[in-house]
Amino acid sequence: MKSQKGAALIIALMFLSFLTILGGALLTTSTIDVWISDNYKTGAQTLYLAEAGIDQARETLRASVSTISQLLDTAAGTDNVISTSRDLTTLLASDDQPLIPSNNSLRTAGQPLTDGTGQTVGNYHVWLRNDIAEVMTTLTDTNNVLNLLVVATIGNGRKVIETTVKKGQFPKMPAALTLNGSPVTFDASNSNLFELDGNDAGSSPVNENAIGTINATDTANIAADIAGPPDRSSGYTGSGGTTPDTANISGEMDARLTTVSGLESIVASMAAAATDTYNPAYNASTNLGNMGSSSDYRVVVVNGNLTYGGTGYGTLIVRGDLTFSGNFSWTGLIVVIGQGKLYWNGGGNGSINGGMFLASTRNDNDRSVSNPIGTLRASRGPVIADFNGGGGNGIQYNTTAIESANQSFPYTIISYREY
Repeated sequence: MKSQKGAALIIALMFLSFLTILGGALLTTSTIDVWISDNYKTGAQTLYLAEAGIDQARETLRASVSTISQLLDTAAGTDNVISTSRDLTTLLASDDQPLIPSNNSLRTAGQPLTDGTGQTVGNYHVWLRNDIAEVMTTLTDTNNVLNLLVVATIGNGRKVIETTVKKGQFPKMPAALTLNGSPVTFDASNSNLFELDGNDAGSSPVNENAIGTINATDTANIAADIAGPPDRSSGYTGSGGTTPDTANISGEMDARLTTVSGLESIVASMAAAATDTYNPAYNASTNLGNMGSSSDYRVVVVNGNLTYGGTGYGTLIVRGDLTFSGNFSWTGLIVVIGQGKLYWNGGGNGSINGGMFLASTRNDNDRSVSNPIGTLRASRGPVIADFNGGGGNGIQYNTTAIESANQSFPYTIISYREY
């Protein structure tokens, strides 16, 4: 029998080599896992950093006193040409000015984001362009839609996000007083001092009709009521050039204003930005006095009936009946969408500087404790505009006041793409 001395050593060496190979494989796998984990962490961090840039840009746009066209002109730099590149090096080599950072000393490094200890987590740039529909390099905006390019950097990690944002606002008002429903119950003011003027008192005038309806029958009935006797026609003026100035503006309205679902979606989006919300009980009414100021435009939502007699600024949204009394005033926009009922009472010198919109989207006969504004209608219903008893002043159309009221609403994201 041959000697087997040394076999144990060979087996031991083979086993040791196997363990060495296995250990190396495990070490390599662990190292790769660490790399993957680190890459994932960096990717997540740069994504969150880019989204922080988007949120800051949306707020910067909302709070800006400049028009969108003015902001685009600034973004284009001295050569008045906006770059469409997504490469940060290329953008920094151009004379384009980022929306963020606005401080020119941070242009190269980017806007820093710090953690709770004050340490810089990363940096980001936000570049402003026009939207695709209007061509991204165009410096004049007409649709309140913009493109934001965000480049976020953490160490060697980088994330690029391109998003399209749209200004949240109430659609263009087609008249000083828009009665978006039928039939209209209209009772003209019995005061010679009352005026309803569609001639724009804003800084860039765009005149509209004094009263707008959605069909010829309501237009004619309102004109006849104003003509009296007594004849108050001279107090109702606007772009139509007739006295009283009433017109069927159904063809001029934003499509969302022509359906119950569209109107309700607009109200919901506006209510989401409310600064003040009131929920009066069924058959009760909230009583409001002064709201906001010329430097503090508010978004006031009343989910039920409202009696108003103060001085206010901003957007007033009433879901139930709206009753005015005394020497009130409102600068901005008033929308009565829900019950669509307005009662302008009590004499005095009530005035609205901006615009007013009425629409009936809710049933009146099933209002209850659990549902004080009623259930949804299948289509737009009748509206009431009762000015009988109204004293002096009235409604003055003013696009500048309306734009100031709309400024409170944020830019919403309508498309989003990562690179």
